[in-house]
Parts: sequence; structure tokens; C-alpha cells
Amino acid sequence: MEGLNIALKSAEEKGIFKGISIPNGGPSISRIFYADNALFLGEWTRSNLKNLARILNCFHVSSGLRVIFHKSKLFGIGATLQETTSWANILGCDAGSLPFTYLGVPVDANMNRIKN
Repeated sequence: MEGLNIALKSAEEKGIFKGISIPNGGPSISRIFYADNALFLGEWTRSNLKNLARILNCFHVSSGLRVIFHKSKLFGIGATLQETTSWANILGCDAGSLPFTYLGVPVDANMNRIKN
């Protein structure tokens, strides 16, 4: 996972992959790893998604480790289910909808709410 972390960090620094920026001058976040689980966060653009697919493919070729896409989901905040489904096909995964749970933590569209 450290190799994938370094690859994504390098891709962000070179502008190949764009994470999401935290408001008020906060950092950009593009990934969250826990053991063998990964959550990728990024700008909702087709080129960003295709670049993520390329990065994951390079990671597979170089390490032999592969993302199990049929167990993965793509979530598009503010996107329609039709658009999310279309973009999920690029990765070969399913479209997900909000809210969802990641490692037991609920994630919702409006994370400004105290309950979320």
C-alpha cells in the first residue's frame, strides 16, 4: 500500500490526479488507506477518473496487487445515478449511493451536519 500511496502522491504533485481540497486553505485529500482497504477521493471529472484507473493499473503491473473492482463502488456526490453508473463502467465497478458506510463509519452527502 505504501507504493500506491507514493504513486498517488506523485500523481497529485504532477497534476495527473486531483484530490478534493478542504475549505479554508486546508490540505488536498486523495486517498484514505486502512490495512487493505482504500478510499479514493477526487474531482468529479472523466479525465481524473481515467487517470485513477491508469494509476491503479500501473500499481497492479508493478506490484502484482490488484483492486477487486467487482467489490468496489463509485460514489458521485451531486451526480445523477445514471452519470455515476456510466462512470463506474470505466473502472468496471458498481455505482453506489449515499449514505454509505466505510469501515463502520457512516458517510453522507452533507458532512457539515453534526450527526454525519
